[in-house]
Amino acid sequence: MLPGISTACLYPELTEKALKQLAKRGVAAVEIFFNAPSELEEPYIRELAQMARDGGIRIVSIHPFTSGFEPMLLFSSYRRRTLDGLECYKRYFHAANLLGADYIIIHGDHRDHNRSRAFYFHAFGELMEVARQMGVMVIQENVCRCCGYTPDFFMEMAACLPEARFVLDVKQCIRANVPIPDMVRAMGSRICHVHISDHNDTQDCLPIGKGNYDLTGFLRNLRESFGFDGAVIQELYRNNYGDIGELLEGYRALAQYIKDAERN
Repeated sequence: MLPGISTACLYPELTEKALKQLAKRGVAAVEIFFNAPSELEEPYIRELAQMARDGGIRIVSIHPFTSGFEPMLLFSSYRRRTLDGLECYKRYFHAANLLGADYIIIHGDHRDHNRSRAFYFHAFGELMEVARQMGVMVIQENVCRCCGYTPDFFMEMAACLPEARFVLDVKQCIRANVPIPDMVRAMGSRICHVHISDHNDTQDCLPIGKGNYDLTGFLRNLRESFGFDGAVIQELYRNNYGDIGELLEGYRALAQYIKDAERN
């Protein structure tokens, strides 16, 4: 397993400055959270790629800033807009190729939509195919405000789309009032990416090591029960920690938890 940090943790720091800060502090891997249309221009993306190479940091995934628009862009009944949305997301797929990232994170439709799951899975399958043709993979995240927030959704999605893969977000399980083990079992061996944070009885998103969650047990279960060996990305909001030192303490704690979980 590979520990990392999302550049989103440093928002609203400019994306390139966030990447540079993490690289110079020895972080092994990052998820790039794009924050503006201009950041999808090729010269900018090539600059990020060079920065990552110079800093010895691996970009494993990217997160679109248009996640909030996905219900309208990718999962609506208006076909012409869906086709335009697919063209829009091709820019993310191209960016992922230039950055060497394998995954693009998808939030999907909102919870109160009036479309069937079959409709959603068909649309997601189309998105998967467009991404596959460009050499990358879109992966579905559990998000409490979106339709993908319950274990049964992911079980049904896996049955409908055997090639679908998932990103597990721990804090989103808590916010959706879903026991983390239930979501892990539902996603199973299709988990290929993890957004991690700590928590306690009153706070649902804390730096790693600042809560009381059994992270070693969680990671060991992912590895031993489901064969997970991907990136584990610390993802916090800016108000969840103090200075960057605390964020990095969490990263170092995460790296140790991974070592402990991988120890026989």
